[in-house]
Amino acid sequence: MLKLILSGNVGNDATVTETSNGKVINFDVAVSKNYKNSKGEKVEKTEWIRASIWRGKDSDTKFADYIKKGKKVLIEGEPSSSGYKTKEGEIQSSLNVTVKDFEFLN
Repeated sequence: MLKLILSGNVGNDATVTETSNGKVINFDVAVSKNYKNSKGEKVEKTEWIRASIWRGKDSDTKFADYIKKGKKVLIEGEPSSSGYKTKEGEIQSSLNVTVKDFEFLN
């Protein structure tokens, strides 16, 4: 089993989608890191992770109302990756996490 723990800021208000398997709460999380490059200059790099919280068909998803842009969160879950092609024909990749544990930090 793979496990990912990350702390970051919610990048967009959560959305709830109904599927044949239940409901899913989707949102993006920005995780930033600071380091110095070879010239000694400070660099900040931000990685974006797509997060999904799965719920049953009859589950309450009011929790999604609190997942708002800018909120600081701590997430634990199972990572996965996916690839896609942009309109311009470039191949891109995406890091995703299926959330198992979630905590607001602010």
